[in-house]
Amino acid sequence: MSFGSLRLRLLAGAAAFVLAALALAAIGLTALFERHVEHWLEGEMSSHLDQLMAGIDAGPDGRLAVLKPPSDARFERPLSGLYWQVAVEPNGPVLRSRSLWDFTVALPAESRVDDALHAYDVPGPDEQTLHLVQRHITLPARLGAHTARVAVAVDHADLTDAVHDFAGALLPFLLVLAVLLTAAAWAQVSLGLRPLTAVRRKLAAIGSGESRRLGTGFPDEVLPLAREIDTLLDARERQIEKARARAADLAHGLKTPLQLLSGDAERLRAKGDSELAEEIEDIAATMRRHVERELARARSAADAANASADVATIAQRVVRVIERTPEGSRLAWTVDVPAGLTARIDPEDLTEALGNLTENAARHANSAVIVTARAKDGTVVLSVIDDGPGIPAARAQEALRRGGRLDSSGSAGLGLAIVGDIAEACGATLTVETPQRGCHISLQLPASGHHRPGPGPL
Repeated sequence: MSFGSLRLRLLAGAAAFVLAALALAAIGLTALFERHVEHWLEGEMSSHLDQLMAGIDAGPDGRLAVLKPPSDARFERPLSGLYWQVAVEPNGPVLRSRSLWDFTVALPAESRVDDALHAYDVPGPDEQTLHLVQRHITLPARLGAHTARVAVAVDHADLTDAVHDFAGALLPFLLVLAVLLTAAAWAQVSLGLRPLTAVRRKLAAIGSGESRRLGTGFPDEVLPLAREIDTLLDARERQIEKARARAADLAHGLKTPLQLLSGDAERLRAKGDSELAEEIEDIAATMRRHVERELARARSAADAANASADVATIAQRVVRVIERTPEGSRLAWTVDVPAGLTARIDPEDLTEALGNLTENAARHANSAVIVTARAKDGTVVLSVIDDGPGIPAARAQEALRRGGRLDSSGSAGLGLAIVGDIAEACGATLTVETPQRGCHISLQLPASGHHRPGPGPL
């Protein structure tokens, strides 16, 4: 499947969109989770902060102290990641949890006392970054009515680790979702391209002769295309019919002049002018064969794709006719064609082509002619083999060239050119083999029901 494939382009676009959407979803979900965890942590720290403020009181010596610290055991374990600190303004003291050990957090300054909760990220002990919540309060009058900044902090790495764990747990689900969405996109693309596949199959059926038109069984989006193609096929058939009619008119128009020329030649021969009579007869014969050639070309161009011919029946009929001619009656004829073998060619065209080949063989064979046909790789190979003098190897291609003609001692003439035109019109191949003795001419025809493959997959 190349990048020129519409299917591949659509799938690539869908996959890119799915990956981009899932990447954005992963970023968004991770950010939402981080915010949710942060809010939860701030709620927990606010609860610790309430306990901390409630525990501030005067000690037995009259100095401020936290007599009832928050109950979480991590506040007592050095560098545990959970800390509290109280800074009494303006001259202290600074009270802090055992978990801070000998480190003092630089609490952010507050411009006014509003008892509101404020969140900050500040440096902490052991190169930690702390997420801190703080309140700026006024102590009771019995404690001196001083202002104080009361803070609880947690190591920001705990929040980062939680987010990373969440992202790691989310990734497999996103990968599974990506596979499912890509599969759904593949199914959607396949379903969407099915009408185009049907068009291609219909066109192949038209090419093989199994169908004549695309028809109307397509979705609304594809139906105009099918109608346009059918319209073009109709126009092509009309053009071919007109061409055939003009060719037939031309042939009938030349028939009478050619008959007059033949009569003139007979009268000249009767007067003793045989040389001029023969020259006129040769010219008339050449014109007649050219007319027959053009008629064959015009006829073979019409309905070539829809035609089908029974090779065995036509071969036997042609040979029976040739056997009755003076040149054919002296020869032994063999027809080796399996029954039921059909080729994609008009029966009249096949009769014309095989008639020319057998006529040529009868004219030059010494004693025998063999007509054989075999199916081969979607084609039908029809061969005519004679035991005459054959065609010189150096001149075999000349015999096949358009307009090429060998002299009377060879095994080919204008009839071979007519066969070549018929072969070209129906997609067949004409070849000449040059054994040491005789001539072997083969016509490789498309088998009925087979069509040359079209473009690659969508």
